[in-house]
Amino acid sequence: MSVAAWWRLLAESGWGYPHWPVSRFGKGLTHQGHLEVERARTSVGAFGVPNDVGVTLVAPTLMQYGNELLLDRYLETIATGQEMWCQLFSEPDAGSDLAGLMTVAERDGDRWIINGSKVWTTGGHASRRAVLMARTDPKADRHAGISFFIIDMKQPGVSVSPLKDMTGDEEFNQVSLTNAEVDNHDIIGGLGDGWRVAMTMLQHERDADAVGHDGGGDVINQVDLDAPVGEVQRDQEKGGATSGFFYATGSVKDDVTFSLIEQLASHENPVLRDSVIKAKIHRRVLDLNARRGLHPSVGKLLNSALCRELRDLGFVSGPASQFADDDAIDEGHFLKSALFASGMSIAGGTDEIQRNIIGERALNLPREPAAETNSDHRES
Repeated sequence: MSVAAWWRLLAESGWGYPHWPVSRFGKGLTHQGHLEVERARTSVGAFGVPNDVGVTLVAPTLMQYGNELLLDRYLETIATGQEMWCQLFSEPDAGSDLAGLMTVAERDGDRWIINGSKVWTTGGHASRRAVLMARTDPKADRHAGISFFIIDMKQPGVSVSPLKDMTGDEEFNQVSLTNAEVDNHDIIGGLGDGWRVAMTMLQHERDADAVGHDGGGDVINQVDLDAPVGEVQRDQEKGGATSGFFYATGSVKDDVTFSLIEQLASHENPVLRDSVIKAKIHRRVLDLNARRGLHPSVGKLLNSALCRELRDLGFVSGPASQFADDDAIDEGHFLKSALFASGMSIAGGTDEIQRNIIGERALNLPREPAAETNSDHRES
């Protein structure tokens, strides 16, 4: 069976997305029920649903803010893995200060004309569509003048330039938008409601980062939909063409590191043995956080810390030369995961931002004093 046929079978059966509504490729199960289904799938080694922005972030946001037209137009291709999506949020001068974004959208009849630049776009090179934050009212407050669009990445006005990271991969991109067009119907939420929609999507991202992205398709590297599903699964397990993002965001990083230690390290080393136990405890706490649905920023922090712990643990288990690409004892699995680990403290909101969120929104502590900024976003 091909990957395309398998993903369609999962979607249409409702078991690929059991937490989605019954009328929208799901079973209407609770979060806990979804986790139980995922455990059952992984226990038998079945290939999972696509592991991309469309499934983990766009779909839940669409179901919260999208109208029937948008759901009918886009949800099927997301659920069946026919189209990959990316996020056009961060800009060269607006990363953590996302409200300072400068990309503009100007109304022209039934369409919007988009001009600007986005950066650190994961999977932009492989994506057919993207969700886009753009300023539709330059005179409005920084947060109020932003709208949330769906944009076709394959149109002439969109240029994608790869950015190579330390793993040697080119998973991130800079995207230039020059008179790109968006249909007026392709706005998620209302006009000027983009900030609220974007914050919801970021919350979904933190939810996903808190429990790990353990889907079946490492779609950043453009899975061949016509290939036999077993062949694609075996290739990803070997790790040759698998992205660092796929390793660092899923529980596969645990297996990779512990397997490496089994091969290299002496169980007589008490420090290493204690460190392994500590890492496994942190994994259990992370799983507990997922089952109980605690604050996603707590899980996000735990997962970032676990990535770093497993990286350090793997490196002390043996000489670094054993991880070289040409003759790595584990075919490069660990090295790619380790090099990507630090990025998990930045992706989806830095660790510092997560601590502020926990303190201010979960514990109701006083807000940190804000540095004075110019209220005009064009000069901030």
